[in-house]
Amino acid sequence: MTIPLGQTNRQWRFAKRPKLGDPVSRDLFRLETGDVPQIGPDQMIVRTICLATSPAQWGYLVHDNGMFQPLAIGDVMRGRGVGEVIQSRHADFKTGDIVTASLGWQDYSLQDPTKQPPNIKTILKVENPCRPLTLALGSLGVDGFAAYFGLLDIGKPQAGETVVISAAAGGIGSVAGQIAKIKDCRVIGIAGSDQKCRWLTTDLGFDGAINYKTENVGERLDMLCPDGMDVFFDNVGGDILNDALAHLALKARVVFCGYISTEYQPGIVPGPRNYTKLLSQRARLEGFIVFDYVDRFPEAEQQMRRWLIAGRLKNTEDVVEGLDAMPDALASLFTGGNKGNKIVRVAPDPNGLPSLS
Repeated sequence: MTIPLGQTNRQWRFAKRPKLGDPVSRDLFRLETGDVPQIGPDQMIVRTICLATSPAQWGYLVHDNGMFQPLAIGDVMRGRGVGEVIQSRHADFKTGDIVTASLGWQDYSLQDPTKQPPNIKTILKVENPCRPLTLALGSLGVDGFAAYFGLLDIGKPQAGETVVISAAAGGIGSVAGQIAKIKDCRVIGIAGSDQKCRWLTTDLGFDGAINYKTENVGERLDMLCPDGMDVFFDNVGGDILNDALAHLALKARVVFCGYISTEYQPGIVPGPRNYTKLLSQRARLEGFIVFDYVDRFPEAEQQMRRWLIAGRLKNTEDVVEGLDAMPDALASLFTGGNKGNKIVRVAPDPNGLPSLS
């Protein structure tokens, strides 16, 4: 495929730096139209198909989150997506390949696999692409793989155990909870609205759910986990982590995937008061980064694909249309306006891709 003559490149650029605590709003960005980038040695041009949203994207605007430097005013907004290689001068990628990478909020991006972050391979070829390609950002992408490896490798759930998931209605939590059910565990989800709690129990098969905005999490954990929790998959940190630590069963495992509730708070954020339970309950807390498992992504992709085809795993995508929707889609993550993976479709899937099978 070649770039059509006269094709332009729409780009959302970072326009105004917010303060910690400010809401995400469209005026933080400006939509511009420019030229499609020119390819150089060992590079490739990727046409964006879909873009994912993530709470981590807020961090790009305000501070260094430890993995990526903050954006400068005028930079293209950073964001992971799935796209089609339309020109390549790199030996490992050819025209027509489907890849996931940090494509940015734009129609076309220039990718240089020789300049990936140290010790992190983030430009990845999708080996078995299928329609819809949104799957490569959700259940068959890094969010799904984070749920898979975090729960199974670190949480190590056993049949009959109790697993509690925070941010259970999000992209990672909704998949992690379903995998725990596949492993015959009792699963409790923590989410931010009654609607999300009903979705977890009615649609995804969770055994119980807690609305942290209207219910006392500690009291509800007393009721729903009278013998404690064996696995806690934490995506939020803060007060919910503290409540969970007070309810650990003997030899419990805490999977530390994220801390969005405190990540962008100004000043020094205190640690959990109930950390001593890790000692008294002989429990373990372990953090992880999904890209640590990049060499095992094919393993996760194959198993998750089998579960999806068999109907044991439900796809939890929340898809909106059009590049113009990116700022609002990101904002929805902080206002409770999403269920599952919030994905923006920028362009149709390429012709000829098979359906999931």
